[in-house]
Amino acid sequence: MEENSKPLDVGKMKEIIRQESARMNLRAFSGEGESAFTLALALSAAVKKIFYEKSAMTFSSEPVLEKKPVTQFVQRMRVDAMEKFNATTVFAVIEFAANEESLERREFRLTIVIYLDKKFLPEFLRLLQYPYIDSDDEPEVKDGCGTLVNLIAGQYKREMAVLGYKDLTMSPFESFINNAADGVGIPNGATEKYEISFEVEGTKRLVVEMVTLAMLPKWKGQERIASKRILVIDDDPTFIKTIGPFLLSQGFEVIVAQDGKEGMVQLKQNPQLIILDLQMPNMDGYEFILAMKETAGIKQVPIIILTVKEGLSDIVKIEGIREYMIKPFQPDALIKSIQRYI
Repeated sequence: MEENSKPLDVGKMKEIIRQESARMNLRAFSGEGESAFTLALALSAAVKKIFYEKSAMTFSSEPVLEKKPVTQFVQRMRVDAMEKFNATTVFAVIEFAANEESLERREFRLTIVIYLDKKFLPEFLRLLQYPYIDSDDEPEVKDGCGTLVNLIAGQYKREMAVLGYKDLTMSPFESFINNAADGVGIPNGATEKYEISFEVEGTKRLVVEMVTLAMLPKWKGQERIASKRILVIDDDPTFIKTIGPFLLSQGFEVIVAQDGKEGMVQLKQNPQLIILDLQMPNMDGYEFILAMKETAGIKQVPIIILTVKEGLSDIVKIEGIREYMIKPFQPDALIKSIQRYI
């Protein structure tokens, strides 16, 4: 998403999302379900949450998300794991179905595949506080990779619940080294996948693929929150590109400002809640809070601080601030926080 010099209202935000979707050949968001792109963002958030919560580890850059065609073989996906790392690669797969009966019939809704350089797998498991495994022991390697995909898939189920899907039935994991002779199971009719690459210390170390239909219908009703407007004040376009579509997918209206000065202007649109970064040019988050408090006639709006800074427990003592959270944001926690105040 390109940066804009002017504040963005919700109409402009939706137009930018549509333009971004067209550029990446993605389908736009729909009230009837979530686009595969939204589900891929939720998967990325699930992976980041697992590593942050278990090891306080953050990846060295935002994950790279790419849309790619699926190479099919008799309604299964061919897998060439060596292309991910150009080294011996271990990968594991889990399929999701609506229920046990659908799983037995292999009527999958969604498939997740994770890939790691075999030599790096023990380090990943160590970060997640699992026992050390021998990278030369093939059964241990396959089991370790399966453990990791189980962990990611379980967290992803929780992220999908936030988006309004019922609890899905997961298949047992299958693990392979370099290739799967018969491919892996995917939803019938799926022709594209999302590939998400994660870097550790500047080197690609983990790849996660998601295969689903272009627009996945909801499997349970989701209560939409009508006419609830949120002002997001943050100068990071990558963050806006992530949180904007997510909030829109949850039924909120979204206004965006790139710093505190633009945020003051956007207060005229009467947001019900503000999501605020602290470190920004022109007018930072602290200055924005003070300016809003001292400006006559401006309604005091609940504020959630969402920032990379830690050790901010005293900030909630400032009038108007309800909570603070650390980036990267976790969808379920953020929605729960928002619902407490609007």
